Order: sequence, then C-alpha cells, then structure tokens
Amino acid sequence: MEAPDYNVVTHLYKAAEQYPDRLAIVLQQQGESRSITFKQLWNKIDSFSAALIERSVRPGDRIVLMIPMSIELYIAMLGIIKAGGVAVFIDPWIGIKQIASFCSFASPKGFIGISKSHFLRLFRKELICLPLTVSTGSCLFGFPARWSFTSFLKHLGNGSIFKAAPDDPALITFTSGSSGVPKGANRTHGFLLAQYKALKTEFPYEPDDIDMPMFPVFALNNIAGMRTSVIPDMNFKNLAEVQPDIIYKQMVENNVTTATASPLFFDKLSAYLSAQNLKLPRLRRILTGGAPVQDDQLIKWRQCFGDTKVTIVYGSTEAEPVSHITLEKRMALSKQKKDSIKGYCTGTPASSIKAKVIKINKKPIIFQQNWKNYEVANEMDIGELIVTGDHVCRDYYNNHDAVISNKIIDADDVTWHRMGDTGYFDQSGMFWLTGRIHSTIIRDQKNYHAQLIEQTVSENFPVIEKVAAIGMSDLQLGETITIVINPGKNHLEPDLIKKQMTDLGYPIDSIIITTTKLPVDPRHNAKTDYGKLKRLILTKKIT
Repeated sequence: MEAPDYNVVTHLYKAAEQYPDRLAIVLQQQGESRSITFKQLWNKIDSFSAALIERSVRPGDRIVLMIPMSIELYIAMLGIIKAGGVAVFIDPWIGIKQIASFCSFASPKGFIGISKSHFLRLFRKELICLPLTVSTGSCLFGFPARWSFTSFLKHLGNGSIFKAAPDDPALITFTSGSSGVPKGANRTHGFLLAQYKALKTEFPYEPDDIDMPMFPVFALNNIAGMRTSVIPDMNFKNLAEVQPDIIYKQMVENNVTTATASPLFFDKLSAYLSAQNLKLPRLRRILTGGAPVQDDQLIKWRQCFGDTKVTIVYGSTEAEPVSHITLEKRMALSKQKKDSIKGYCTGTPASSIKAKVIKINKKPIIFQQNWKNYEVANEMDIGELIVTGDHVCRDYYNNHDAVISNKIIDADDVTWHRMGDTGYFDQSGMFWLTGRIHSTIIRDQKNYHAQLIEQTVSENFPVIEKVAAIGMSDLQLGETITIVINPGKNHLEPDLIKKQMTDLGYPIDSIIITTTKLPVDPRHNAKTDYGKLKRLILTKKIT
C-alpha cells in the first residue's frame, strides 16, 4: 500500500507492519488490565474509520471527543484523522460549564464520548440533534447515543488513508486558559509531523523504551514512534488525587523506562519512594513541565530517582517543545546564582525553533516595518518571549480575536506565537522565565513580575507554604503590589516581610496571610490562577 506523505496515521500503519505484536497501549484502571498491539490497534482504527465514512463523515468534518486517555481514545482519534476528519479533543480538566460551550463552538458533525458525557449535549440545542453520536458504553433505543463504540469496530476496513496536505487540520486541542478563556489550537497534519520530529530530536528514545505519558499528545507521539505507552492509573480530572503507590506498581510491573508528567506527579511519586525506601532502577528518564519547578523539588527528585535523567521541558499547547534543561544544569546555575540572575532557567531553544524577546505589551501587536520597533533596549532586559517554527501552531479554530491577540505576522509573512511569558536570554543563549504577561504588575509606570516576587519571597522566607503576587487597581499608582501567603503552620511577621522585600527592590503595598488554599490551574494543579485569586480578594473571600 502506498502511504500518503502527511497524514500522521501512516506512522501507525508502518508500526503495525514492522512490529505487529508489540504492545501499543497498556491500560490498567480500577484493577482491570487491558492492552492492545500495534496490529490490533491498526485494525480497530481501520474499522472505526470505515464506520465513520459510511455515516457520511467527510474530510474537514469536526468530531468532538470526550474520552479520557485510553485505548478507545486513540482508536477514535486516529480513526477520525485517518478518514480526513478533525478530532476536537476535550480535556477532562475543563469545567462542565465550558465543555458544552466548546463543543458547540467547534460546530461539530459528531460527538464521541463516554456514556455520561452525552448528557452534556442536553445543555446545547446545537448538540442534541447531531447526526453522529457514539458512546463507549451500551446504547438502548438511541440513548444516550445513536451508536455504540463496539458496533463501529465490527465494520470492515479497507486500509485507505486520507491523503492529507500539510495545512489540513487534524486535531483541535484547547489551551489551559491560564491567561483567560481556553482557545482551540488548530493542529494540522504538518504541525503534528513537525512536532513528532522535534520531540524525536530533542528527546531521543531507545528501541526498547516503555513510556508512561500523562499527556495525550505524548502517547500520540509514542504511537508514531512505535513505542509502548503505559497509561497512568489516575484521575486525569484532578492531578492532586494521584495515588503514587498505584503508579509505582504500574511502573514496576510494566518495566517502564521513561515517563512524562507534571511536576506534581513526580512530587507525589518521589515522596512515596522516599517514605517507603523504594527505587525505580529501570526508570532511565523523566520529562516534566507545565509549571515552574523549584530547586527544592529538584533536590528531592535527585535523592529519590537515583541516576534517572531528569529534564525540565518548557513549552505550551501551541508550541511544544520550546526549550529544555537537565536537572544537573539547573542546579549548577542555582549554585552559582548572582544578583544579576533572576527567574527560572528553561535552557536553550529547541533546534527547530526560533525565539526572541520583545518589549512587553499587553495589547495585540500589528507588525510595523521591522523588528527594531519591538526590540528590548539591552541584553538581559526582561521582555515577552515569541517563537516561530514548523511545530508552532499558526492559528486557532474559529477565533480571529485570539489570533490577533496571540500571533504576530512579520514583514516576511512569518507567524510568531506570543508565548504569554516574560523573561530574558542570558549571554549563553539560555532563556530565563520570569512570569506571565497577564500577571505582570505595572506599578507607578514600572513593571514588576509576579513570579520574581514570589521567588524572592520563597527564597528569603522558606517556611512559607505558598505565595502569590498580584496587582490590584489603584487610581494613583495604576496597580499596587499585593502578596497573598499561605503560611503553613508557621507564624509570620507581615511588617518584616514587607520591609525586607522593599529593601530588595519590591515595594510591597499589602500582605494578606490566609489559610485558604490559593487557586491553581486545573490542568497541572501548580500554576496560580491569578484571575480567580483577584476575584476572591475583591469579593472578600480571601482577606
């Protein structure tokens, strides 16, 4: 069979031909264990795709997917893409109120999900009467969906793969929404292949690696790379509920050699290993990202994970990977840290990406003539990071305003993505992260970066459990600097903190000490939700 050049499903076809009996996905949930080989996965995707086409799914049609990480998710996702459709993947962490809105926003032709997800269709009239609805559970008289997942697998596939062009959409995924309403990133076939190549180059795998990916895109990357994925047995809606004893058992039983997950995932696993005096000798590499990683986390990880290589990855939904740095390099930089070095080092940019820092601007940027209008004044000045490359999403589905706000198209018609992060490049070309654009506090016409304030507080008062810096509107100063502190079990003197921070160059206007947990992002359970925190302060729910 002659495979088309750009459809990502061709990689699965090659894997099924080359390693038919190799396990593609291993799933263990609530005591149940299932697995599927590459050949079996290809056959089921072929059948599923044929069923979609028989029900009039055509190239470009969008199909909503509400299935957690599982064998069924990848059968459905790749079945849609194989037929030329566009899979609209809804992460489980997204709030219920937003889900129906996102689904409707995508103007889908179909909806495929677990049984209870179909009840969400009742909230939107556009979703109630969709021509194609499929449930992974049982269906009776068209309820909760017209067809069952298993009935689609009974169709006879013909092995054909839609011949996709590089700019044809394949997958829509949503951003975390840390800077506002989540946006639907348009992942084309060309983008997915470029991302696969970038990940393969930056993080090479060994032929016999077995990976545990917490993120759906990394499992998709594993399928393309002919690697086994062991899906972690966890509640993907709430990372805080990860049970490390179950994860440890999974890793040992399945001989896991590499793992990719959020920092909190490895915090919980390392704490368990330390408490139980256990090791994971087969685990050769860890990739982690999604939130800033503190030095004390790295110290604990090194103690617990032995010789395992730990790499901190920096990126976003629209651009992954952007840069990365090893644990040892980060720790070495921390030890030689000087007053002129601030923030968290993310390493040098990936080889397939171009990056630059421009002046901070919270408004949309319409490119004017040349880059000199946007350059920061001096080397190591803090600005906004922008990136471009083949694995950087150029637009968002049906969201022109988001494109205007988050993209810059230069004079050469090159699209640059605004990462939404502030930072600077040091003299060796490494990027240092200092905060987010939307959390930058403009006090008396001077920029203060929330992450730097938080980092300075934590370094000078290590007993503090959690700290967040936020700007509050002020008629005279524009914004005032407020820091909100979870003290843990320790007694703190606000005046002492205020004076010391002011002496260090941060004019703190007010301090709130609270036992209320500070709100964090739903995806990684680590990044402060500044918008929600500000609302809690304004409504006196945190005082």
